Amino acid sequence: MFKQIAPLLFVFLISSVEVNANVRGTSITDSLYSTVLSEQRDLLIHLPNNYKENKMLDYPVLYLLDGQRNFAHTIGTLDLLNQSNMAQEMIIIAIKNTHRTRDFTPTYDESYNEWGISGGADDFLDFIEKELIPYVNKTYRANNFKIVSGHSLGGLLSIYALQTRPELFQAHFAFSPSLWWHKQIIFKEAESFLKNSDELNTYLYVNMGSEGGHMLSSYERYTKSLNSHNRKRFKFNSDLNPSETHNTTALAGHSLAFQKLYAALRPSQETIAQGIPAVKEFYKKQSEIYGYEIKPSYGAINAVAYNALKENDFTTAINILKENVKNYPYKADAYDSLADGYEANGELDKALEMRNLVIRKSVLENVENNAYKTRQMNLLKLIKTNKNKH
Repeated sequence: MFKQIAPLLFVFLISSVEVNANVRGTSITDSLYSTVLSEQRDLLIHLPNNYKENKMLDYPVLYLLDGQRNFAHTIGTLDLLNQSNMAQEMIIIAIKNTHRTRDFTPTYDESYNEWGISGGADDFLDFIEKELIPYVNKTYRANNFKIVSGHSLGGLLSIYALQTRPELFQAHFAFSPSLWWHKQIIFKEAESFLKNSDELNTYLYVNMGSEGGHMLSSYERYTKSLNSHNRKRFKFNSDLNPSETHNTTALAGHSLAFQKLYAALRPSQETIAQGIPAVKEFYKKQSEIYGYEIKPSYGAINAVAYNALKENDFTTAINILKENVKNYPYKADAYDSLADGYEANGELDKALEMRNLVIRKSVLENVENNAYKTRQMNLLKLIKTNKNKH
């Protein structure tokens, strides 16, 4: 009798346990009325994991098209990358659709009236520029770095925004963009735009999956134009990945786009090797380019410190790591890095103090801490071994 009931009881107990498996950070709903579009626009907002911990920090903003469809996978991807210091933390503003074809297409094409009336892209960009961005800047701790991310027709809009309002966003993600729209009308201005000799302080990521036909041919035409020109300060990456379908290029592409944007905005290894002054000078120039103060990133400063550790310059490394702890007091990894510095310098008691603090901080930050625990146990063994020797 027990053997028959036990499995059912086990399943019941598992299903009754409440598990907090949400993406870190805070997701909320918001909305605003658009006088430009004459309608209410609903938003899904995601604030970074440490948004509430450091009220002095502001963030880049990702304006995500097809918001309801793309919100969950985008915030999950970004959070995973954030935990590995492989992408910037940012605020995500996902815009839910009302009239998708109207908003994402730059021209009216009666051939596609079965999808909905087309040609409202300029009005939609007016809404973002004149209403949504001011609202977000007023309501949330946003800085001046803005990214637009779109898939399919949304990708078309992202590239249209790049060509018609190049100062509006500082980065553009275009996944499987529908560049074929209205007999590839986007190319009417593409060549002259890419040939322009003016500086273009922006980044573009564009990809394509297993699509063929006019989707693929228009993508190939556009990436050929990108590679044929070298507009000053304009950075871009493109990926053709036949293992992805049209429906998954945004899912796969966001991971690559976040990482490659982060790499494009970071100092090079050569700059990092030159030390803190060179890193600060790099970010000073970045601030001048983008028009707001950009502080040296946690990862760049940490990299300088570990270079010093490799050179056995323990004093310099520890001082740099202390500064990172001061600037990022909520970040468990900052304490873990400082513990590495103390341990390398033979200051084991101070290292243990940091290792203990790391565990507490990791719980508050809600990050995986098995590696931290392992390093703590190894340090305790080392301390015990040293005591036995004496």
